[in-house]
Amino acid sequence: MPDSTAHTVVYASDANGLLPLTVAAYSLLEHAAPGTRYDLCVLSDGIPLNKQESLHEHLAPVMGPHTLRFIEVADKLPEDVVLGEQWVLKDGVQVRPTTARKWPRVAWSRVYLAELMPEVHRALYLDIDTLVCADLSRLFATDMGNAALGVVLEHESYEGSHFNKRLDIPPSCPGYFNSGVLLMNLDAFRADHLTQKVLDFARSHAEALTSPDQDALNGALCDRLCRLHPRWNWHDGLTRLILRADPKAKLWRGHSPKLSIEAALWPGVLHYQGRYKPWRYNHRMERDRYEQTMLHAGVIDHLPLPGFNLPDALKRLFYAPVYALTRRRIAKLAAQLGAEKPADA
Repeated sequence: MPDSTAHTVVYASDANGLLPLTVAAYSLLEHAAPGTRYDLCVLSDGIPLNKQESLHEHLAPVMGPHTLRFIEVADKLPEDVVLGEQWVLKDGVQVRPTTARKWPRVAWSRVYLAELMPEVHRALYLDIDTLVCADLSRLFATDMGNAALGVVLEHESYEGSHFNKRLDIPPSCPGYFNSGVLLMNLDAFRADHLTQKVLDFARSHAEALTSPDQDALNGALCDRLCRLHPRWNWHDGLTRLILRADPKAKLWRGHSPKLSIEAALWPGVLHYQGRYKPWRYNHRMERDRYEQTMLHAGVIDHLPLPGFNLPDALKRLFYAPVYALTRRRIAKLAAQLGAEKPADA
């Protein structure tokens, strides 16, 4: 039984994700403030015992008062959604969206957290391609009210948007969120049978799903959201956009310019979504932070990263002045907009 005073943080992975899982979990524990305790839970789809032990070994230097446990999910997920290839049932017939094979079946396990962890009231789900950059106590203290999910919006709703129309989300709902960071009110999930609601949505909209579980969460729970500061799910692509963003605009990708500047300067959780993953040689703006955590966690012992290649090396040189200009613009806008450094940064 986990410590009831600890914050429950959940990752989901199969054996192929051990390296990024290790880096993500290490960053979480490395940034824990004195007095913060985490119950770290891995939803495992067949991670063998020797790899589980490897994760324990890498985290040992930062484990301190925290706990680590694994929940095997392969035999706990219902059969009505065939997760291996993202098939879903529609009118009793199995339907596979065209993008089905891009998502491992373990990605669906976050939908079942309320059932998999019946003793937990609130949990933070994080994708394994995230990097925690701050203590998360402030995030866990969020007043969620009756909301089911605390999320960072990627887009605001408007009539006829790509997601409003595709997923039948009414414009009155706040917008569309990326499901890589979810503050989950599991009591609300259980009380209102929200897991089933998400599954029902996946079945009824099977042919419209492009990011299957993420789309289903958005469509089913669009009216049960608590908006979070963008620093809790930020990625460097958004930082680069600041170089050409209009500071007079009301919103940048669903957030005020002030909040976006704060997120870029003091991210709480960096999400390395997209094509270029940070555990391979790349030209991402936030690559240095990830590479240093890889070294600290002992998953590599030298740089450059695996996958070194001339095209990406040239891209690093090409983007260097762009990144420098971006940082200068962010510093200038921070002063103009009154950006405030969080206490946990």
